[in-house]
Amino acid sequence: PINKSFDEHNCSSKDLFIGRKNNMKDEFTDALLNNADKIILEEYDWYAPLIGDWDFDYYDNLESPQPRHVIGEWIFRKILEGSIVQDLFICPSRTERITNPQEDGEYGVALRKFNFDEKCYNMVYSTKDYMIHVNWKKECDKLVGTVQEVPDNQFIFSDITPDSFKWTNIQIQNNGTTKELSRIFAKRKK
Repeated sequence: PINKSFDEHNCSSKDLFIGRKNNMKDEFTDALLNNADKIILEEYDWYAPLIGDWDFDYYDNLESPQPRHVIGEWIFRKILEGSIVQDLFICPSRTERITNPQEDGEYGVALRKFNFDEKCYNMVYSTKDYMIHVNWKKECDKLVGTVQEVPDNQFIFSDITPDSFKWTNIQIQNNGTTKELSRIFAKRKK
């Protein structure tokens, strides 16, 4: 019966899943992005400079003589009347994964909501394989996220300009020093 219903609608299961039939994809996107600038107060709109589409260079194995380099993309949007910042992290990028696939590549989505009581953003990040929770605080000109499941792991957005930013993944060592695990240099897409 399921296959029959696909035939009756003249579409495949893939079409129904991604919403190609009856413009479901456009309706979903329109509703999600509707009135996207209404709720977050300017003083707490820390992610405003990141809203948009970014290409990036990702590096890890930083202690190696030849650190790994992967090209990726990062897409930020305000959703749900501006109350949430959503992003898609794609590494390698959709284009790069064709010519340079990475066995441990990530295609993930994050949702960030400002917590007015704690003056931080609570974030959930999920891939098809795992999910983490991160609390983000603003420290001077940096956004510092602490992974709740592994509190000695932090992510840092820094050097944020209208056209670029840096992101680092660090681990706090037992002696209080930090070890940089990976870094990203992002440039806004033109």
